[in-house]
Amino acid sequence: MNLNALAAAILISTLAPTLAIAQEAPASNAQATSASQAEPSTSPSAASTGNSASKVVPNITVRWDCGNCEENAKVAPLIEKTYQAEALAKGHTVSATETVQVSIKEYHQRHPAARSLFGAFSGKDKLATKLSFRGKDYSAEDYSANAFQGMNSLCESIARQTLAQVITAQ
Repeated sequence: MNLNALAAAILISTLAPTLAIAQEAPASNAQATSASQAEPSTSPSAASTGNSASKVVPNITVRWDCGNCEENAKVAPLIEKTYQAEALAKGHTVSATETVQVSIKEYHQRHPAARSLFGAFSGKDKLATKLSFRGKDYSAEDYSANAFQGMNSLCESIARQTLAQVITAQ
């Protein structure tokens, strides 16, 4: 495979979730309308617009509460953005008024060079959170001990777990 084509494919797959968030709602509604006119029986967009009131999920705010762990400024925004992108991808609207408090309780990130060189022998990355939603507490946690996945994949996993728990709790 051509190296430029591979780099372009990686760039596009990385930017696709970010671009989805940046789209305005009227533009996505226009696309959904045209898609539902083209394929009315198989379009998930057309099916999800009927009960949009029940598909509102709360927004999340992430804060650090892990004692003396070394905070990474990229972690909280990545969890929040992935949560919003996943909610939109599943046909949910993110609430502007209701929020879920996500507290980072445990955080450990291996140095990227050690992770790449030594893989599982360099330990593991770990991210554990506690969610407070409508008076109940939930937890979401994940770890990675391989050489390929780092903290970004853990943040995405935590965001997906958070969304699944919020949807189940509603």
